[in-house]
Amino acid sequence: MGFDIFQFLTHEKIIFLAILSCGLYTGYTDFRYGKIANIYTLILIGFGVMSQALFVTAGEITWAHSCIILFGGLAIAFALFYTGIWAAGDAKLFWGISLLMPPDAFSRIPETQFYPLVLIVNIFVLLLIYVALKSIFKIPLRQQRALISKSFMTHLKQFPRRILQILSYIGVAGLAFYIPSRLEVEFDLAVQLALFATIIFTFNKVVEKYIPEKHKTAFHIIFAPLTIFLVIPSLIDLGNLIFFIFLLSLFLFIFGSFVRSLFTKATPIKNLKPNMIPAERVVKIQQQGSDRYVKVPTGFANPAQDNIVVDVSSEGLTHDQIAHLHQLDANGCLQESENGLLIQEKIPFAFMIVIGALVNFLAKGMIPSFIQSVELSQIIESVRLFFA
Repeated sequence: MGFDIFQFLTHEKIIFLAILSCGLYTGYTDFRYGKIANIYTLILIGFGVMSQALFVTAGEITWAHSCIILFGGLAIAFALFYTGIWAAGDAKLFWGISLLMPPDAFSRIPETQFYPLVLIVNIFVLLLIYVALKSIFKIPLRQQRALISKSFMTHLKQFPRRILQILSYIGVAGLAFYIPSRLEVEFDLAVQLALFATIIFTFNKVVEKYIPEKHKTAFHIIFAPLTIFLVIPSLIDLGNLIFFIFLLSLFLFIFGSFVRSLFTKATPIKNLKPNMIPAERVVKIQQQGSDRYVKVPTGFANPAQDNIVVDVSSEGLTHDQIAHLHQLDANGCLQESENGLLIQEKIPFAFMIVIGALVNFLAKGMIPSFIQSVELSQIIESVRLFFA
């Protein structure tokens, strides 16, 4: 009986090989040169759109489901690019791969149609593992304890203000669930989550632009009670939510401290080069007499009151920004900034995106639930069956 190449190369395996070959090559160029050529990501996006059409015509998904994948993946990619976490190449690579992934790769989680969200969870699980392993070998135990202790104390000081902010955002965004229910209109869960995120994003932009820093706490106190009326049915559930937010935000604080310790480095102004990625903002605070230039963490500048000289951007520093910083340094305006800027070193996100997608093929869903539900023998059997 001869070997039938067409029987072996099923659609799913062709997609797997496409992600493996194109994805790993772009991951190499990203890690080696810090760039991902548009031609490769555009090829993935193009074939991804065609794959979505094939999935629909084959009856594996509906057009509505395909639109959720198309625009949901784009929204996640844009959000991570907009916040400076990913470069444009990483964002486009993720979007293309999320479009390529077949429905069968998510068969363990039939309760959701938002496949890009599942993929992004797997990618950030890999990031967590990567950071944890690198911390063990790169950060001394005494420094690890100091980072955790400092993060905990900072979190305790900031939590009362932040929980008011989070509750006000949840309360306002709860309109995405409350209004459809009152109008007896049924939306897919993914659509409601998208509306929820859009309302939060819009509300945050309005607060940043129009509410002065000294009035923000009072503003959030006004909107926080909406959480009880629109989202959380009881005080017990509210307490559980606050406790969950406390633990989650504490974990993110500690995780962020380790990431900054591992992947950021203070660089003198004179040593800055184009495309270096800043990990903090430089803002001009306008005062009577003379202006002050200070460094602030991302998310702490107020665009309504401060003039941002250097922003956190995945695109990196430009020649004009570096020239401006050199001029400010020469004039002695950056003394409060310790004459240096925190620069983010490269995180191999492209490799994580590719590996996360390949693991998704074998896990058929999220990595955490897969690890909890299967044994090593089942993992080996999944690999054998895939290539059989």
